[in-house]
Amino acid sequence: MRSSRSAYLAIDKTERSLSNHCEWLPIVSYPKPFTLVWVVSTCTAIFAPAIALAQPIIPDNDGTGTLVTPESDRFNIHGGQTSGDGSNLFHSFQEFGLDAGQTANFQSCPEIQNILGRITGGNASLIDGLIEVTGSNANLFLMNPAGIVFGENAQLNVPSSFTATTATGIGLDGGWFNAFGTNDYTALVGTPNAFDFAIFEPGAIVNHGNLTVAEGSNLSLFGGTVVSTGTLQADGGEISVAAVPGENLLRLSAEGNILSLEVSPATSSFSLLNPRSLPELLTLGESIADADTLVVNPDGTVALTGSGLRVEDGDVAVAGGKNSEPNLRSGSAILAADRNLTLTESQLSTTDDLTLLAGDTLQVRDSIANPVLTEAGGNLSLRGTRGIDILALNHPQTPFVSGGDLSLASGGFISGDAHYSTGGNFSILTLDGEPGEFFSLIDPIIFANGDVTFGDYTGPSLVIEATGEITTGNITINGIDPNIADEPVLILRAGRTPTPITLAAGGTTTQEGTVFSAASTAAAPPRN
Repeated sequence: MRSSRSAYLAIDKTERSLSNHCEWLPIVSYPKPFTLVWVVSTCTAIFAPAIALAQPIIPDNDGTGTLVTPESDRFNIHGGQTSGDGSNLFHSFQEFGLDAGQTANFQSCPEIQNILGRITGGNASLIDGLIEVTGSNANLFLMNPAGIVFGENAQLNVPSSFTATTATGIGLDGGWFNAFGTNDYTALVGTPNAFDFAIFEPGAIVNHGNLTVAEGSNLSLFGGTVVSTGTLQADGGEISVAAVPGENLLRLSAEGNILSLEVSPATSSFSLLNPRSLPELLTLGESIADADTLVVNPDGTVALTGSGLRVEDGDVAVAGGKNSEPNLRSGSAILAADRNLTLTESQLSTTDDLTLLAGDTLQVRDSIANPVLTEAGGNLSLRGTRGIDILALNHPQTPFVSGGDLSLASGGFISGDAHYSTGGNFSILTLDGEPGEFFSLIDPIIFANGDVTFGDYTGPSLVIEATGEITTGNITINGIDPNIADEPVLILRAGRTPTPITLAAGGTTTQEGTVFSAASTAAAPPRN
């Protein structure tokens, strides 16, 4: 039998309860910049998921000492255990859910820096009310391996950062806060810095609500699958959304100012009963769900309405179209999917860097009624390990805009039917950083206040305007674009001295400046 991580933890039977007397101590804020690292998990646990409707908040009778005092539609949460240095407060719940109009109030003291709550009963948390923290500026972490659904009425009133996760453990400097079994609370000092997903297929997180944190704070959703049709907002802070593969560990570290993702193997494996699947979780929470953007088909698959794109285990999906409010707004953000990352009619806006990562395919779709808007004040990075599939030309607004550099990178195909505007350089790359090939079916247009670099291109037309240099491979225009002309169109305008470009018979070329072409530039004649 494989060993449990809890077996490696010294269990202090003298657990410390939160004192009624609170003394002011400096508050240490949750670190902003961090790196996401996945490594294989080494711990074990077992639970049997069950189906339940939105349930009240019930403390677990496991010695943690969590107390829940109802006051009409308000549940005051107090008691619990503290770490040895008094900076972390821990709670344990059998059930945790809220109906519309209900409030979960985590009461704290000024010296508390982090509040961590676990849900052990095996039921998903259906949250359609308000979660708040009073008494301190503590960060709040909510962990339920069985799954979490935020309904359309779900909101946050927290003074600092908020993290929701379906991990089976949260790592701190002094050890692990495990979702199951006993914990050595006295030893659990320091800031949470890792999330252990010991389940083969980790539970899902679905957000239909308005999750907004205080300015300068961070908002994080870490699950096996993450879907958001609501709002995620962290003005001046960071939003991190990650779909983590099973039996892996997500590690946070404050190294530099750029978010990145690394996957590295570990030395052992692990088995665990699975929580409810995404279709089951959505069916379970259908009373608080957003049926306009996310549906469970009769065959049990989950799809985004309009585009019809499926959402499967390991995916991250952000879907909009309900109103003009951004689906995501923050200082910086990273969306990382183990499998597919899907954006449909969604609006993402950051004042700094925005990073979109897919272990499989990055998919983007808009509609005539609702655009896709992906705007970064800093760098905008799109990466799909196996492919990038963009079709976002239904709406007149430019869907991809960056104040810094804009890059698309893939080890597979890149289909880039969209308009791009960047205040820096534009590049299409392989995963090795070399110029990458891309193609289109309709009409890509690129505006860059810098250089433009890519490999070969194939499509009905291509329009590029750059203040810097344009460096390409072979350009093949294979049809006509009725949006521009009734003949093949290649328009390249660079910010330097003009150099001739050769186009096959019948084509139209508009070019200004110097175009550095690594190979020939060609276009096929119009189709008959």
